[in-house]
Amino acid sequence: MIEAIDSSLQVLTLMVCVSVSVFRAMKYGSRSWTMLSFFFGTLLMGDVYWTVYLIFIERSPQISVAADMSWYAAYIFLYLLMRHILPPEEVSGKRPLALLGPALSIGMGVIFMMWGEIINNIVYAGLMGLLMYSAIIRLSDGALGKKAHILPSAVLAFCLIEYALWISSLFWNEEALFHPYYIFDLIFTASFPFILYATKKAVEP
Repeated sequence: MIEAIDSSLQVLTLMVCVSVSVFRAMKYGSRSWTMLSFFFGTLLMGDVYWTVYLIFIERSPQISVAADMSWYAAYIFLYLLMRHILPPEEVSGKRPLALLGPALSIGMGVIFMMWGEIINNIVYAGLMGLLMYSAIIRLSDGALGKKAHILPSAVLAFCLIEYALWISSLFWNEEALFHPYYIFDLIFTASFPFILYATKKAVEP
């Protein structure tokens, strides 16, 4: 029951974020806002599937391909958004430092493969590594300025919080209101408006 409420709150938050993003995409004719709409929209589709399953079947989906495919797409759109706003040719960050992102994702992927599907975890590790590498290399470029660092900061926070959420789920065996899983999931939900705010600061004067 707690998980269903928690998941429903995340769906509602994403619905608001999608609505705001679509409104701004239509208002400004902005490719950045359109990409953000796709990010929130595909994330929402995966969450809706998961939440409906929790409400009506009263347990997490045993086969989560539909949700996973939506979430894969969401990560790709988030990467494309950051690449569009801060193109690679305009970034000269510290590549050795940025490699910490893929290194972390590979390590986490190996751990998660002990409990879950191999191919699924390889895909997640690749996408998360790409996101974190792209975020860190932009954050390590001091010439970009503080305003340009807001979106990469939001993306990096999104990735790290999701990893904390996934790690806590490995040890989740009971429904308790203050279980770390729910705490991290609430923080993860709060990262969506932060990404929305970060995009606004990056693309609007």
